[in-house]
Amino acid sequence: MIVRRVVIGVLVATAWFLGLCYMPGSMLFLVLLLMCCACQYEFYSMMRRSGHPVSRNYGMVMGVVWLVACYAYPPYAARELPVGHQFETLVLSSLTFVLFLRVLFDARIKKPVEHAGVTLLGFFYIPFMLSFFIRLAQWGASGMFEMPCARGGVYLASYVAAVVKFGDIGGFTFGTLMGRHKLFSRVSPKKSWEGLLGGVLFSMAASVLMIWAARRFSWLPHCPLRELSLMHALALGVVLAAVGALGDLVESMFKRASGFKDSSGLLHESGGILDMFDSLVFTPAALYFYLAWFIGQAVCA
Repeated sequence: MIVRRVVIGVLVATAWFLGLCYMPGSMLFLVLLLMCCACQYEFYSMMRRSGHPVSRNYGMVMGVVWLVACYAYPPYAARELPVGHQFETLVLSSLTFVLFLRVLFDARIKKPVEHAGVTLLGFFYIPFMLSFFIRLAQWGASGMFEMPCARGGVYLASYVAAVVKFGDIGGFTFGTLMGRHKLFSRVSPKKSWEGLLGGVLFSMAASVLMIWAARRFSWLPHCPLRELSLMHALALGVVLAAVGALGDLVESMFKRASGFKDSSGLLHESGGILDMFDSLVFTPAALYFYLAWFIGQAVCA
């Protein structure tokens, strides 16, 4: 059982890494879009099955529009393009306003507060947070619908995915073999402090290895990771492992509150798509802001 889960985890992480590194930009965006849609669909379906009213179709439309808008308008191009981050504010406010109008004018909606709230929760929880994968992949873009050919940003996206997923593998291995002390039994009885420690150690090792490779091998894309010290590599491993573990617990909280063990049965023993990517929901944003805030503008340029 343990070996099978570890092998599946390694294969998924490797496939994701290779896809991020070598897919054409438009195909990579399509994969990210489909992944987000699948996770959001499972979340809304789980809410519906537990009796929460939700505008699943419109919430999915909100997610697609937001992700396409992020792809069309990289934040790094704001210096050359006319309205900068005002564009994001316009898209978010418009999507939210239209949702409120839909709830207002649909007489069939009996619980408007819960209806609008759950729909917005699914939007901000899945596509909004996962859109930072696109922001990372577009690092250094200077024009619309661009993922730079140098693929430095794509390497950033592959880095965060690899660090987090190998942390998942470490957490599962350590937790299964020696987990004794419960981490958060109210939400996830199987999680342990030993598993968290294993996840942090695996994530630190993956972080150091990928940053060392970025500095060592010239054939890898040039990206801000080349400027990071060993201390930053270790710190990022800890930060991404911790945020990934919290993302896992957040999804467990939603599942427990809804009365479900898995988000769906699509992947059999592994649960659903959201169960596989729950630890990746918040981590792209964590890396994005870590680089922007703690490394400095010289690295981000």
